[in-house]
Order: sequence, then C-alpha cells, then structure tokens
Amino acid sequence: MRFKPIHGVLVVPLFVVGVFLLAGGFGLGKHQRVAPDENGVVRIDVSGLEPSQVRFYRFLNRGNQEVKFLVGRDRQGVVQVGFDASESHARVGRGFRAEGDWVVDNKCDTASHLEEVNRGGGGCRPVPLEHRVSGQQVVLQEQDILRGWRLFN
Repeated sequence: MRFKPIHGVLVVPLFVVGVFLLAGGFGLGKHQRVAPDENGVVRIDVSGLEPSQVRFYRFLNRGNQEVKFLVGRDRQGVVQVGFDASESHARVGRGFRAEGDWVVDNKCDTASHLEEVNRGGGGCRPVPLEHRVSGQQVVLQEQDILRGWRLFN
C-alpha cells in the first residue's frame, strides 16, 4: 500500500495525541483531590508516606478556588508541606516534581532539598504551607491553603 496524503492527516494527529498523553496529559493525574470539611479543615493521612516520598494534592473548595500543594517526608522523617508553586514561576503553572530527596522546579529545573520545603527561601523553591501534624495526619486550615491561591490564578 502506498502512502497517501490522507494517511499523513490521520497519522500526525494520532502521534501528537500519543506524545501529549505520554507527557502527562493535562497534568490532572498527578494531583489527588482534597476538599475542606464543614469546619474548613483538610486532613491528610501520612501513615504510608515513606522517607523521600512526595505526594501532590489539588485543593478545591465550594467557591471553586483551586490550590495545588505537596506533602513529603524527608530522610529524617519530618513532614514537609508546600505549595506546588514557586514565587519566581507561579504564573507559569508548571509546579514541581519529586526526584528522590529533591523537589525540582519544572520551569527552570532548579532542585531544592526536600528537607528545606518548610523553611521556604523564595526564588525557585516551593512556598511553604502552614500546617500541623497530629498523629499520622497533616492538618491544614482552609484559610492557610487559600493564602496560596494567588500563586494559581
């Protein structure tokens, strides 16, 4: 069978869709959705969170305000919580990825130690998110999460 122009019209879109899906699609699969309870509290179970592991979350409240954040456990076992955005690249919306003990900015590939997330530091590092740990749960207040909303709109 000979290659005809109609084959190119069919093959190119399929190729583009395949590359898009392999690259993470719309990026929605990486974040687990969480919402506040009736008291404006978000509780996240971290009992299964291993050292050097990071999980990504997507907060969505009744007002349809969306905020992305990450929760990780460093090598010493300390829970680290920060917004999935940096001050430098928040408007770009690329966030971070986890690579072992590092959190890497997806825009500029700047890597920060996971253990530094709670301390912050500006620039290309995750903005810290106020939280407390109660037993095996991270407890977040809706108003603290919404302080980071400016980074996502």
